[in-house]
Amino acid sequence: MARPRKELSKVPLTPALVNWAEALGDAIGRGVLRAMNQGMPTGGNSNGMAASRRRGRPPKALAGNMVASDRRCTMPDCTREQRSKGLCSAHYQAERRRLLAGGKPA
Repeated sequence: MARPRKELSKVPLTPALVNWAEALGDAIGRGVLRAMNQGMPTGGNSNGMAASRRRGRPPKALAGNMVASDRRCTMPDCTREQRSKGLCSAHYQAERRRLLAGGKPA
């Protein structure tokens, strides 16, 4: 069972509490304004934040290596490396979704 809420009009607002709330609001406002003026931090900057990277193995095209013709996806006009059953990751997942939906295998 939920606990009954306090009536906010019955809570006493002391001058110290009001001053604290105003100071907190000002500090939050200054921080938001500073963040908006500076923009979002990028990786590798001087404040010690790590660069954000995608997880997992990078695609061959980004690694600088060309995919050998015998390792390419078997779908027409696809130049990505095959990962499973002769298909690249994108085509394998599309085929898997099609099969799960009740389609016939290609």
